[in-house]
Amino acid sequence: MLAVNTDKKIAIYSLGKTGTTTLIDTLPEDWHTTGEISADFMHTLFPNVFEPGYVDQYNALQYLYSNNYNITVVIRQPWKRYISGVKEVLQDSLSTLYSDPINEVYATVTDEVLTKSIDRMFYLSEFTRQKDFEFDKDFPYPSDFAIHHNYHVRNWLYTIHEFDATIIDCTNLNDYITNWLGYTPAPRTNVSDPAFIKRLDTCIKNTEIYFYIERYLQSEISAYQNLIR
Repeated sequence: MLAVNTDKKIAIYSLGKTGTTTLIDTLPEDWHTTGEISADFMHTLFPNVFEPGYVDQYNALQYLYSNNYNITVVIRQPWKRYISGVKEVLQDSLSTLYSDPINEVYATVTDEVLTKSIDRMFYLSEFTRQKDFEFDKDFPYPSDFAIHHNYHVRNWLYTIHEFDATIIDCTNLNDYITNWLGYTPAPRTNVSDPAFIKRLDTCIKNTEIYFYIERYLQSEISAYQNLIR
């Protein structure tokens, strides 16, 4: 997610499952915003710098930072974000077949079936790592998983250390919108059922791959704890 206001020289950045849909819905028309897709608007704002077409959000953020924009980064506790991200992947994988995959499919099955479904998702997306993880050079396992490159799930906090940024935990997002930006927060959307999230938490921990997930998130949790100190 990237939101830019050229008059105020502010840029707000995040990745999926940090509550920033509410932020995008709140910001008025003098902000340029994108969710998980290309920051195409950067060509409109800076035509001499960015070509038409795909613009990587992180590259856009680096450019804005080098031009003295104030950077704000919205983060979330990594385990909670991970659970919500897995739910998003499960939901999207069946979204062409069901209007509400979580309630029509996953909420109706047993915990055993849900756990096996998550295990299969990992099994089918496994491949051999071609290089060290940037966020954890000592990562001990040779495998990687496609799901861990998904916008809603992947580790990303290691990428923001180069910025002298204001860090906002998503639990304080409404306060940031109200007291820092001066807007009234839009109604929250895409809110998950707490009962299903609790089930999903348990089922992920019961998968055969949980040892890997736990190790994968280790550096992300450490980075998060350092950022919120």
